[in-house]
Amino acid sequence: MFGIYEMIDILKKYDIAYASDFSRGMEDCANVFEFKDRKSKLIFSAPHATRTFVNNKEKLADLYTGAIVQYVGEVCDVSSIIRTKYVDYRVSIFDYVKEHKLCDHYFVDVHGFDKDIGYDVCLGIYKCNAEQCPYLSDIVEVIEKYGLRVIVNYPQYTGKGGFTKEFQECMGKPNVIQVELKRYLRDFYKNPDVVSKITVPMMMEITNCYKK
Repeated sequence: MFGIYEMIDILKKYDIAYASDFSRGMEDCANVFEFKDRKSKLIFSAPHATRTFVNNKEKLADLYTGAIVQYVGEVCDVSSIIRTKYVDYRVSIFDYVKEHKLCDHYFVDVHGFDKDIGYDVCLGIYKCNAEQCPYLSDIVEVIEKYGLRVIVNYPQYTGKGGFTKEFQECMGKPNVIQVELKRYLRDFYKNPDVVSKITVPMMMEITNCYKK
C-alpha cells in the first residue's frame, strides 16, 4: 500500500477523469461503465462516479466515489465497475451486470450523500432482513471499528430505487449492499487525513469480509 501522500496524489489523479466536463466524465470513453475483472467474488461499483440521467433529469455525481473505488480495487485486487461518462438517457448498472453475466457475484455499491443526518455511513439492503444479507454484520463491525456512526436502511438510503432493488427483485437474493458515505469521508481534497486514515483503510477491510 502507498504512503498517505502518495495515496492522495493517486486519488486526485484518478479523479481528473470523473471530474472532467463538470463531472460528466470523459465523453470519448467507449463505454458508460468500465469493468476491471480481477476474478474476485466481490465487485466494488461506483455507478454515480459521474453525473447520471435519472427521473428525466441530470443527477449530480457522487463526488470522489469513482477514484476511491478505482484505488481500493487496484490495491486490494478486487474487481470494479465504475461509471466513466454521462449520457442523456438512463443506463442501468444492473443491466450492465446482467449483460456481462456477473450476477453470481457480490457487490458493494458505493454512493455519497451530503444531507445533515446523524450518521456517517448508511447501508441499504432494500427489503431483505439483516440476517439474510451476506456479510452485512461483518461490514457493520468494520465500520464501527473506525468510530463511525452507521445505520442500515435509513429511510432515504435503503437501496429502494437502484441497483440494490433491481438485483434483489430480479435475482431473488440480497447480493448488493448500497454503501452511502458522507461527503467528509470522500473528499480527499479537503480531508486527506480522513480519507487516507479512515475511508480507504475501512474500504480495504470491507473487501476482507468477502474472503472469509
